[in-house]
Amino acid sequence: MADLLLQPLAAATDARIAFGDRVTIFERRSLALATVQARRGQDAALRERIKQQYQVELPGRPEIVGADGIAFVGLGPQTWLAMSETDGLGFGLSLRTQLGELASVSDQTGGYVVFRVGGNAARQTLAKGFPIDLDARAFRVGDAASTIVSHIGATIWRRDDAADGSPCFEISLFRSLAKSFLDWFVDSAAEFGARRDEARTP
Repeated sequence: MADLLLQPLAAATDARIAFGDRVTIFERRSLALATVQARRGQDAALRERIKQQYQVELPGRPEIVGADGIAFVGLGPQTWLAMSETDGLGFGLSLRTQLGELASVSDQTGGYVVFRVGGNAARQTLAKGFPIDLDARAFRVGDAASTIVSHIGATIWRRDDAADGSPCFEISLFRSLAKSFLDWFVDSAAEFGARRDEARTP
């Protein structure tokens, strides 16, 4: 598997890892990531600060919300994964500065990886490892869940559907487990014509 998956994110564009007629997976290499956890008694103040600084209402349940290139995914009680498509490696520091005493902020740009999965066989592929209902009626656009996939801890959320109506999901997990996840994914998607993108292999 490509060693780039275990290196810090440096590229400005996403990297296609595997593709096929019915399912595709990309690494969102352009994202900066951080975890945000409200300090004791500061939840309401934190929500107000986020709203003022980023024009985003922090989710109170497992879902993704965002505006202007910034998004927050609800991971658990008073805990979120923050993502930026614009701030680069300074995102964690910027968040820490903006949120001050209201939250604990940990930069995760090198610690986590985010994959985007699409195609009309995306659900069938993911259902082989995720023990949750990904049907459109149960897992709607914007919904998120912290769970496991093939014994690997992961958080999954649903983005807007593609122009052709096929679903789009994003999955975050520890970067050290990326190779194991991708090995599982490519094997699971093989019946739908997925194959590794050799052009992306150094």
